[in-house]
Amino acid sequence: GGIAAGVGGLLVFAAAGPLWPYAESDLRDSALMVGKLEDSTMWAVYATQFAFTLAAFGAVLFGAGLRRRLERQCPAGSLVPMTAYLGMLLVGVMNLVGTGMGTEMFHAVLNREKTDPDTIVAGLSQLGTYGWLWTGLLLTAASLAVAAFRQGAVSRWIGVVSVLFGLGLLATALAPLQYMALFVGAPYLLVIGAAFAFGRARAEV
Repeated sequence: GGIAAGVGGLLVFAAAGPLWPYAESDLRDSALMVGKLEDSTMWAVYATQFAFTLAAFGAVLFGAGLRRRLERQCPAGSLVPMTAYLGMLLVGVMNLVGTGMGTEMFHAVLNREKTDPDTIVAGLSQLGTYGWLWTGLLLTAASLAVAAFRQGAVSRWIGVVSVLFGLGLLATALAPLQYMALFVGAPYLLVIGAAFAFGRARAEV
């Protein structure tokens, strides 16, 4: 699940390039911007929607498994398992919202000759917002850090990785760079997802 979510996040980034083929001088004219879109753009939108879907369900499944593992290893009554799960759930929800924008924009780009250019440009901009908000993963990173250093529930190296990536996520949350959370969160999920999937932590997920 964690690996799937991380791969989904990287695919979102990879598919984003064809969605914004504009020069800075184009930004005042929506019709000009839409005129630069190619027929292949709608497939880039579809690829983005697929990636959001993969990330959404991967995040929730990984969060459920992570919660189960932490409940076994953490002290009874600890808030760590639920908090870790809620962080993953937030990532899943935001990516699911992103799929909705993908559906809307696929048809808008497909029928761009009949659609208001301002609507298309605004929609493509939003396609690069909601699903990129992976800041909720900060809850998961903080929980794993506590689980590692205070409760001994996971390996300490996972705690170190969680602190480092957690600081990156915190920086995107405090600065007006919230969408950059995707660039921090996707690699983080690849690392911890692989760790749990391949048994590099103390116990299996």
